Amino acid sequence: MENSDNNYTAVPMEQRRPNSDHKEHALEKPFDEEFWVKVQEKFNAGDVSWNRAMDEVRTDRLIAVHGRNTLLVIIRDWPISEKYRDKPELIASLEYLISRFTEIILDKDNDEEYKYFRVDEDFARPTLLHLAAEQNFLHVTKLLVEKYPSLVYLETEEVAGERPYLPVEKALMSHKDETAAYLISQMKHDWVHELFLYDNDMRLKRAKFKFTEIISHRDPETKKLDMQKTVVAVLDQLVNPHWPYLPEKIKETGEKSDRIERAWSSVPDDPLNYDFFYHVLEADDLGQEPKDDEGNLIEEFNTKSMSPLRCIAESDDKEAIQHPVVRMLVMRKWNTFGHWWFCVQASFYIVFLTLLSYALIYASTLEDPTQYSGRADGLRAFCEVITIIFLMFYFFEEINQAGREWKTYFKDPYNYFDWLGLILTFLVIPFRFAEVRSQWSVAALGYLFNFLRLFKFSCVTRTTGLYTKTLAKIIYRDMTRFSVVFLIVFIGFCGAMFMALKATGSQELFTNYAWLMLAAVRALVEQQPAEEDYSKFSWLAILILLAYMAMVIVILLNVLIAQLSYTYSEAKTNAKLQYAIDRMRIVTRLEHSRFARFSLRVKYYKQGDRVSETELAKEMLEYSDERRPWESMEEKLTLIRDLMRKVVRKVSEKSE
Repeated sequence: MENSDNNYTAVPMEQRRPNSDHKEHALEKPFDEEFWVKVQEKFNAGDVSWNRAMDEVRTDRLIAVHGRNTLLVIIRDWPISEKYRDKPELIASLEYLISRFTEIILDKDNDEEYKYFRVDEDFARPTLLHLAAEQNFLHVTKLLVEKYPSLVYLETEEVAGERPYLPVEKALMSHKDETAAYLISQMKHDWVHELFLYDNDMRLKRAKFKFTEIISHRDPETKKLDMQKTVVAVLDQLVNPHWPYLPEKIKETGEKSDRIERAWSSVPDDPLNYDFFYHVLEADDLGQEPKDDEGNLIEEFNTKSMSPLRCIAESDDKEAIQHPVVRMLVMRKWNTFGHWWFCVQASFYIVFLTLLSYALIYASTLEDPTQYSGRADGLRAFCEVITIIFLMFYFFEEINQAGREWKTYFKDPYNYFDWLGLILTFLVIPFRFAEVRSQWSVAALGYLFNFLRLFKFSCVTRTTGLYTKTLAKIIYRDMTRFSVVFLIVFIGFCGAMFMALKATGSQELFTNYAWLMLAAVRALVEQQPAEEDYSKFSWLAILILLAYMAMVIVILLNVLIAQLSYTYSEAKTNAKLQYAIDRMRIVTRLEHSRFARFSLRVKYYKQGDRVSETELAKEMLEYSDERRPWESMEEKLTLIRDLMRKVVRKVSEKSE
């Protein structure tokens, strides 16, 4: 036994730290005993929480290692470290940690060392704000801008022919929505406008950014709009509050007297007027405006390009569509030319329907509509010729619209009804001369679809427009759901009833299965029993018939009525939004032309306008049943001021 102990082999054991600890300590020193002692001392010495004490000690240790490059390391290097690289689920917690450290470091920056800090290793020499914007670190961006507002205007250096960039441009290039929106909100109006308007720089010869791309940009994974906050921020910067009687700053000498400071401090929070800028919403794909400042046409303007206003209408971005700038621009266009031209189109379409009605209805009374004799047939021939001309015009107009709006044209189900109406009406011509009896069935369907197209002109007035959109919402939502339930009950009843009649040999009471189905539908529509005399049926058929009548008339029909009442009140709000979208689309469609000479977009272009509170109240506060009819103008202005406070802010000149 004594010798057996010598047979064992001794293996030396080495204690190793987990890999996770190693990765953590690659960014910071480990939390040793010295660390906790310092935390305890800070916690006992000052009026700070335990977490704050830990953060201060951690930042002190980072500063001791990295010195003035501490913020550079945590903002630029930590997100690409092994622990956080390719792990987007950890970036949010990392940003929160970096923002806490940034706040502590900036509080200690009494010498404003980080105000002009640049990354010297990079030839472009970006600032810390450039790095934070590129990483989409919103909280860090806010801390830097609140501490040093002038950082939003510092550009990178020009490198190898590449133009310098502002921090907001880095965010826009990376499609960082929240950070870009915040930076835009902190900049002067003219700086923001220059981002989306034509730049004469030889390296660009276009706008720095296309506003249409920002509006329509979608997330590659979710396919949803992912720059909505930025779009609203840009629209906010198209509103400039106008405060009269303010002294102007003498920029040539840099003078900024106490009188100017006192004047700015006495400015009321609610201005009486607002300067609205429309040039960004009217620019083409290169940022070129239709006219220059003197009102002269710019030949380089691309009339075929889609305007940002049209992109907003097609994006279905509710907040952007309801923005005051968009609403006022659409209202100005609608009142200037949109409503008049739309009424002209509606009038011509009514003339077309009148001619079509006479041509088809009178022809249906004749034995041979291919023969023309007498004044009535002469008038019919005239109506048919003019109708064919109208059909050809509308046919080519639909082709033109499909080519111009191919991304959204085929997504609209109403366009398919338009094509059905045109094609079926065209088919009447060969069918008539071929003496096909089905020509009248084709003519009936074509006539119906052409008349339904009249609903497209319901936006001529606000009342008919809102009513039509509400009706469409009811049909789309409630009637489809009701039809599914009714179809199940309907098919089950018809099958069971037909077989129950077979048991007693009474199927001939409904001639065939199709007549039984018709009787079942009439029971719903006319609210009448399928058969008056129940003595003809067996007990099983009577039970099935009574169950069907109870299900359809007593339950389903009353549920449908309740649903329609609820949906009508709910759909009114959505109808107003849809009406605003349709009016925007009508205006942008009318102003579009392939030739600049006939383009209403160019002819009625206006760079901006001064809008009063009263005009805003008239357009923004739409009529609704919920609003009190005796509401005073002062109450309306109060609502407008509350709305505009969310759009404009009182900008101090010290951040310029």
